[in-house]
Amino acid sequence: MILTYRYRLLPSKRQHVVLTEICEAQRQLYNAALQERIDCYQKTGKTISYFDQVKSLTICRNDLPEMVMLPVKLQRWTLKRLDDAFAGFFSRVKIGKGKVGFPRFRGKGRWDSFGFTEFSGICFDGKRLRFKGMSSGLRVHLHRELQPAFDIRSCVFKRDGRGWHVSFQVVVKAVEKRAVADAVGIDLGLKVFAYCSDGVILPSPKIARRAERKMRVAQRALSRCKRGSNRRKKVKARLARLHTKIANTRSTWLHQKSAEIVNRTDLIAVEDLNVKNMLKHPTMARSISDASWSKFLGFLAYKAEKAGVHFIRVDPRNTSKKCSACGELVLKSLAVRTHSCPSCGLVIDRDWNAARNILQAGIGLGVHNVISR
Repeated sequence: MILTYRYRLLPSKRQHVVLTEICEAQRQLYNAALQERIDCYQKTGKTISYFDQVKSLTICRNDLPEMVMLPVKLQRWTLKRLDDAFAGFFSRVKIGKGKVGFPRFRGKGRWDSFGFTEFSGICFDGKRLRFKGMSSGLRVHLHRELQPAFDIRSCVFKRDGRGWHVSFQVVVKAVEKRAVADAVGIDLGLKVFAYCSDGVILPSPKIARRAERKMRVAQRALSRCKRGSNRRKKVKARLARLHTKIANTRSTWLHQKSAEIVNRTDLIAVEDLNVKNMLKHPTMARSISDASWSKFLGFLAYKAEKAGVHFIRVDPRNTSKKCSACGELVLKSLAVRTHSCPSCGLVIDRDWNAARNILQAGIGLGVHNVISR
């Protein structure tokens, strides 16, 4: 399995300038490659592939001395990013639903990363990163150990409101699956973040909701600033830092709760939710976005794979309506928060009942309901 390890960079003033210059050079390369694709299609009616542009890159490196100052793997990463943008565009055209979103030219405010397609042309000695174009070694703040046995496949440098960080994509050997002694089903919600089949309740953190007032103040301050002024840049940076803090706080909470669940069980069953469609709901979309169900399920999936825990997604149909004791369907609206079965007399919380049904589907009592992944 491939995991990403993210670390903060500690560049000097000169290195910070070099990182900014490299990022700007890759933005210009992206725009030039996009223009080349557009011109080729307008003149010939044909598209240029990623491999065609890699060949053109080799010619440019021979003719333009400034392009040789950077590793070729770094420039190929930029071309691959454009190729991925076109692949997404063509897939959306094929589906024919919604906005297809043709790849756009990137302004200075819409490009903040660069990387290496392979971990070639760059080396890491455990403390510093070194590659062509970067003066001296770039210090990395190793807040957690990156084991020497890890096989680093690629890396990405990204700039945010606090500075620069690097993400290493490493290959980690998967652990054999555990023997199932303890299992848990999880029902995600909004009143509480999650209700587990064993009765454990994860309260909703509502991180973005708690920061609404600060966001409102910062956004109003930004709207009062004159465009192009230095004050606007400062207020915009402050607003960006607030967005980053909210995202980091949410990710930390999701990491902690998903780790707690993985550490105490051998099998996890969750609903196979289509969160993208649920975000179209006119009143609940904001709360669903704040809860970040997709990110939580992603954290659970990779932590379970890393720890050897079984992770199963089940069909969410009727998990809230079916009685977890007798299997009787009990129709109820979303406003009804208590499950009361007229057949067997079971009266429990609606979400707890759903979590028990999810667990039963996951461990095989509802084999037809399990989605193989």
